[in-house]
Amino acid sequence: MTTAIRRFIDRRLGRGEAAITVPIFDGPLLPDTALDEAEVFATLRGVDNLCATEKGLIASSGGRVLRLSWSGRPAEEIATRAGEITALAAGKGMLAIGLDGAGVTILGGAHDGRSFGDDGAGPRHPTALAFLDTETLLVTEGSAVNRARDWRRDLMEKGASGSLWKLHLASGRAERIVTGLHWAAGVAATGSRRVWLAESWRHRIVAVDLASGRIETVLPHLPAYPARIAPATGAGFWLSFYSCRNQLVEFILREDGYRRRMLAEVPEPYWMAPALVSGASFREPMQGSQLRRMGVTKPFSETRSYGLVVQCSPQMQPLRSFHSRADGAAHGCVSACERGDDLFVAAKGNGKLLRLRGVARES
Repeated sequence: MTTAIRRFIDRRLGRGEAAITVPIFDGPLLPDTALDEAEVFATLRGVDNLCATEKGLIASSGGRVLRLSWSGRPAEEIATRAGEITALAAGKGMLAIGLDGAGVTILGGAHDGRSFGDDGAGPRHPTALAFLDTETLLVTEGSAVNRARDWRRDLMEKGASGSLWKLHLASGRAERIVTGLHWAAGVAATGSRRVWLAESWRHRIVAVDLASGRIETVLPHLPAYPARIAPATGAGFWLSFYSCRNQLVEFILREDGYRRRMLAEVPEPYWMAPALVSGASFREPMQGSQLRRMGVTKPFSETRSYGLVVQCSPQMQPLRSFHSRADGAAHGCVSACERGDDLFVAAKGNGKLLRLRGVARES
């Protein structure tokens, strides 16, 4: 009852969850141009999930899984699927593949061919995968209604049907740990019974107790929509993001009549909503600060797409960040992984696989 009253008052006063203010990029999140200055390791349309292995860097692109050798040889196709691959995780001698609308399949190893979700008894729309151990796989499902590729629709529909699953590879049992999440986009093991989970539409990282399903917020009020989480040197983590938040989008999310009409009447590429890339068409929505002046787009202007990767401590607190600002060309950084001293980033919006040399060893 108290919560309902507080929310009613917040809506009237425009504060709390009803506020349309957006946190600024400051402190460890201070903007730079590191992603735009990074080496382009490969150009790959729709590059998405990344996994580092001894034989090379595993990346997904549409329905293909590719291995790019560390020596620079041409990419090798190691798997092809009919649908879009929306999640990947590499284990000992095996690869877990998440298919949009078709669940999770294991490729290689003792559980080769094992599948979950294709019969409706598990996660059907996986957004991220992480091995808890050789027999257990963690899966985030962004939404029980919308496919992983429809993340923008889920945001603008105010979706809250995401979930975290634990898949037991030996028995084939799928166990749902928690549901009702506002787009579960990433998950990472911590070495304990707690795991980190990215809840995108609430702009936060939470700790989930695998035994009880209890949720605790550890990193709230992020200025962007968090995506996947990957392990980093020193027991830390790399946190990637779909895009930055926008005050106009926050306002539209609270104007239900306008929002519903936009979803029903406007083609999706032209919604006033976050995007992996923007500026490709004159029909896209534009805010005043995005107008070119003397042929230049201001890097600090409002934008629907952005590139951001954040290095976090073992306690999931930001240490430093790498950006591609409004005028950049490395947006939609939905996945990152490190190998040795280097960090690899998938800028899906611009189809670039980036390599930031030496940043993984720097404090």
